[in-house]
Amino acid sequence: MISAVSVRSPLAAVALAAVFAALAPQAQAQTTTADPFKDPRYMSGHRDIAPAAIPEELQNVDALTRVSAMKRIIACGDPYAFPYTEITDVARGFDVDLLKAIAESEGWEAQFVWVNTANRGGLNRAFRTTIKKGVCDVFLGLGTGGLEDVLERSKLKLMAPTFGVHYVFATFKDELRSKSLEQLKGAKIRAGATYFTPTENILERYNIEHETFPQARRAIAAMHEGTVDVVLIPSTSMADAKRDFPDRKLLVIESIEPKDALQWNNTWATQGKEKELRSFLEQRIARMTADGKVQEILGRYGIPYFPPVGN
Repeated sequence: MISAVSVRSPLAAVALAAVFAALAPQAQAQTTTADPFKDPRYMSGHRDIAPAAIPEELQNVDALTRVSAMKRIIACGDPYAFPYTEITDVARGFDVDLLKAIAESEGWEAQFVWVNTANRGGLNRAFRTTIKKGVCDVFLGLGTGGLEDVLERSKLKLMAPTFGVHYVFATFKDELRSKSLEQLKGAKIRAGATYFTPTENILERYNIEHETFPQARRAIAAMHEGTVDVVLIPSTSMADAKRDFPDRKLLVIESIEPKDALQWNNTWATQGKEKELRSFLEQRIARMTADGKVQEILGRYGIPYFPPVGN
């Protein structure tokens, strides 16, 4: 069972979300089909909320003991961060699905607190007003790298990574799937890259003709329209293709590995002091990776599984 409550901050320009989406890897914001200006949860303004009532005998115990006793785990996430976490009519996203699977295996309820990470204050404010206050047990949809200062300020600790995120060359054209880089150059293909990411530099280094777009989603749309032949995007952005163009399959050109591209890991955060809960979640995710459940969840969104970087 999933239930949700909302924490909103003052409205910021929607353009900030797009810029935030392009800046990897420290935060999770991506594209979304939700329209913030038509969503009453977004328009309601900031509301600090207290955690749900906790019995007196559980108020001073560690988080795992409390969660197990109350059979409820509460997660914070950005409601406009597809494919990580998103709320339109229902909660969705691979991190939502993964937490739900863990909760169901334990007979718990999974509850979500939605907090905007892309407006003024960003993750620092989101952490400070939610998980640092004990509003939730875990914060979803984070990336490794670049978060040290903001995590320290809120006394949070990242969990062991769930999976790796890589920049990948991808195409709708099956005939390009097995091509080498030299063959693609010979065929004079045109590639799509995104602003404010290493992709443009990588394509220039590979001497591939390219066009840049403000979002990976826009680059994929241009490929659908035939403007470009391949795109260089984060592997998680393949979810945009699956959702926007369900009748077309986006294929990874596996012969090309942009090793000099940015790579990072997907992960969650807990309060630093909650070692037992962090260890419990890490063990459950490791078990679900071993039995293929994590890969199956990612596959629902068209995202390939990569082992965590550095593992």
